[in-house]
Amino acid sequence: MQSVPSLEKAYQECEKLAFSHYENFPVASWLLPKETRPHIAALYAFARIADDFADEPRYEGKRRTLLDGWERNLKAALKGKKSGPALVAFAGTIQKFDIPLSLPLALLRAFRMDLVKHRWSSWNSLLDYCRHSADPVGRMVLWISGVRDPKTLRYSDFICSGLQLINFWQDSSIDLKKGRIYYPRQLLKKHGIREKDLLNDHDSPQVRRMVREAVDFTESYFHRGFPILGSVSGRLKWELKATVKGGQAILDRIRALDYNVLAHRPVLTGWDKLRIGASLFFP
Repeated sequence: MQSVPSLEKAYQECEKLAFSHYENFPVASWLLPKETRPHIAALYAFARIADDFADEPRYEGKRRTLLDGWERNLKAALKGKKSGPALVAFAGTIQKFDIPLSLPLALLRAFRMDLVKHRWSSWNSLLDYCRHSADPVGRMVLWISGVRDPKTLRYSDFICSGLQLINFWQDSSIDLKKGRIYYPRQLLKKHGIREKDLLNDHDSPQVRRMVREAVDFTESYFHRGFPILGSVSGRLKWELKATVKGGQAILDRIRALDYNVLAHRPVLTGWDKLRIGASLFFP
């Protein structure tokens, strides 16, 4: 019979996942206070595994079942029942910091949405998705960091939704190959673009104008969260500042590519990252 891992062992497994997965996990970096890193890693492990259920090819045909089971097992772990390391650790984090259960459940709802919804009618509908897929993560990070102020949490929502939108435009070429179009239909219609043109990677002046409008909208939305940097302090502020600067740098890179995100995926160079790191200490 499989035993329940100790809490310490569970956190160790989460940290191992956070630093070894093929996708980077910056919020578990050295910028955050040492005492919060295991809890951030537990949050990452919970979300990373659920995201894999929703997206990795090996789970095709059983995604919904796995996500539903993940939610049931989280609730069971919160009652002290047998669970794997990620859920044992994350349940411990939820209880330690009194994190509202509605936040991780909203995140799981977003993963379920990924299974059935690949088009968005308007900015409002896309932002509603971001409120489930991105905002809960930022709020949980702040909760773990001891931040409860409603205004600061709202600033976090703008930052997290903004980062989610930035990631959509950055990964346009990847998502389109999967049949996913995150540019709202109202934007396609405005610029006279057919879905099949995007899905076939047909670059055009119309497409670039659409991407430019998406970038401008995102930048404006993203900047509404910048006051958060005046609401937090210490190492958390450094981490958030690095995150904000990284998101802005991707938007600048898209502009430098003349908005041709169908042919090029904008990424930060080593020099870009060095400049961002240096700017934390030498603004």
